[in-house]
Amino acid sequence: FEIAEQLPRFSQAQVPPKWQAPDWYIQAVSGGLGPLGVMKGFQELSAMGWIDAIPSMAIIQSAGCAPMVHAWKADMPVAEAVLHPNTHITTLTTGDPGRAYTHLREQMLAAAGGVMESVTDEEAFRALHLVAKLEGLSVEPAAAAAFAGLIKLAKTGLLQRDQVIVLNCSGHTMPVEGQLLVPGWAQDIDTSEYTLPEQPREGLLAALETLDDGRFKHILIVDDEADARRLIRRVLEAQGNYRVHEAESGSEALLQFETDPPDLVILDLMMPGMDGFTVLETLKSKSGHSDIPIIVVTAKELSLQERSKLHGLIDGLLIKGDFLGDDLVDHVDTILD
Repeated sequence: FEIAEQLPRFSQAQVPPKWQAPDWYIQAVSGGLGPLGVMKGFQELSAMGWIDAIPSMAIIQSAGCAPMVHAWKADMPVAEAVLHPNTHITTLTTGDPGRAYTHLREQMLAAAGGVMESVTDEEAFRALHLVAKLEGLSVEPAAAAAFAGLIKLAKTGLLQRDQVIVLNCSGHTMPVEGQLLVPGWAQDIDTSEYTLPEQPREGLLAALETLDDGRFKHILIVDDEADARRLIRRVLEAQGNYRVHEAESGSEALLQFETDPPDLVILDLMMPGMDGFTVLETLKSKSGHSDIPIIVVTAKELSLQERSKLHGLIDGLLIKGDFLGDDLVDHVDTILD
């Protein structure tokens, strides 16, 4: 109920619906009772006419204990029990889901369908690391399995960029309720006029930025949108050993080239003032800079003429929203290797 009530706040429509169901609901499960309850809730909302559709369900299990996934893929109405679970994620070790799987399968097939998929422990713990680095969320391993499933399904193309996706982040690793939920814990705080002060980068990443011995490749991100630069930076720092610097304009990028030339540039095309095309042409015309590889990352729909201008000048082209962090890092590693 909370999902359907709160989703319209994020709607891009001019007149958002009163209540809204997502296109996909993703949850890591052990026995399957959780998503059964979620499905029941959406069915009741639909019956009352409060939502227009029931979401497709994505059920994620650990590969070491995935009786529901095996049964779903074999089109079996009853799941065969896993007698000896082989996973370190102890909350996902229910080897026999019993009737829960049968009922959930029936409900999914009768509604919007969906998928059941498994992820390895390695994929789950890597997702745990990524979510912590990219979003600052410290999640439990079962929740990390759901994020790993999201990544896996996105790579297959099953999930589309324009769909509304809700993932059940089933738990975190910091038991703070004992400190928060005490008498008088609720406070109204106005943060509308508060901005965080600039803080120096600390720890290992700061140390890496001071090294100039060539052990760590230097990457320059050129984009006028701070959020885009921050996301790319987090992806690179989470998955690779790089020195990462940023430039918010084409002119600033050219200045950085003179003082600290990078080993690779990630360049946006649509920027005010000096756009990415101009930056690209300027760099390629300068001796000493023309051989530095450039990956264009842009949201712009390129015309044939624009693609022709880029031909032979760049080492990669990625469209914002159409690639995952792994794709970018793999591309960077391939070029720098």
